[in-house]
Amino acid sequence: MDIFSSEPKPYSHDIPSRPYRLLVVDDSPADLHFLLNGLSDNYIVSFASSAQEAISLANQFPQPDLVLLDVVMPEISGFEMCSMLKNDMNTKNIPIIFVTSQQDTTDKTKGFNVGAVDYITKPLELAELEARVQTHIRLKEQSNYLESMAYFDPLTRVPNRRKYNEVLLREWTRCIRYHHQMSMIIIDIDFFKQYNEYYGHAEGDNCLMSVARLLEHQGGRPTDLFARIGGEEFVMILPDCNAAGAVKKAESMLAVVNEANIPHKGIEHTPNLTVSMGVASTFPSHGQGALSLFQAADDALFAAKRDGRNQISIAKSDNIPGVRGEAARQHHH
Repeated sequence: MDIFSSEPKPYSHDIPSRPYRLLVVDDSPADLHFLLNGLSDNYIVSFASSAQEAISLANQFPQPDLVLLDVVMPEISGFEMCSMLKNDMNTKNIPIIFVTSQQDTTDKTKGFNVGAVDYITKPLELAELEARVQTHIRLKEQSNYLESMAYFDPLTRVPNRRKYNEVLLREWTRCIRYHHQMSMIIIDIDFFKQYNEYYGHAEGDNCLMSVARLLEHQGGRPTDLFARIGGEEFVMILPDCNAAGAVKKAESMLAVVNEANIPHKGIEHTPNLTVSMGVASTFPSHGQGALSLFQAADDALFAAKRDGRNQISIAKSDNIPGVRGEAARQHHH
């Protein structure tokens, strides 16, 4: 299940046709060569020979679906690396299988205790390795599907507030680590109360579904998240996106709603349905909570409503805690 897709897909007991990605972490050239030859026909395989390289690859998008990790590694052991991946919000859900020549029961127990899903000893039997890899990918697919059911709004079929909160915190943490900018757009349907009063709540629900369908793909990138956060309010999270990029996306969203010409006879001076938007951008930093970005975008949305609706308002960076200091630090570097 792709958490950023528009709706949860039915779970299949067969391995889906999309190519799965494996990350193999091993400092032995012979073992890497063996795994490359054995797995590359059925998987997209990436390799790392150090912990630093492995952690970097695990955080890149698209992330690996499963990690094959050697226990004996230079500088940092496989056990330590597994703990690091499992303690990181961005990588904790990637299944890890230890592949090692160490056969001691204590080592196996330690491997499971630090978060691995399986432990395979060398010399490797390729058929067994592939069977275990497929098993754990299948279990992860099933887990993702069941989890996704709790993360989608049942009416509009877009991610809900729970998913929004999780993604916001994860991307906020990632943007702090890599010193990237983050933007947010809050979208509110104008005069929706009057729409419900005029057309009835059943048509109001249809309107929410129509607006969600129009807007959900406007983000464009796999890391963008569009969600319904309550009532007639939606949000777009835009990691690694500056203010200019966020405004451009907001303009596209405003245009697509206007071009849809959804009738709204509940208001005399508004023949068609419109939306208002608030845009905010910041460099997330330690000591600055993710809520500050939401509050800035929400204040900008209020300004758009106050100034006449059917428009975009941009938050001033001075109103977002930590922005001036972080911007100055970025400029200094």
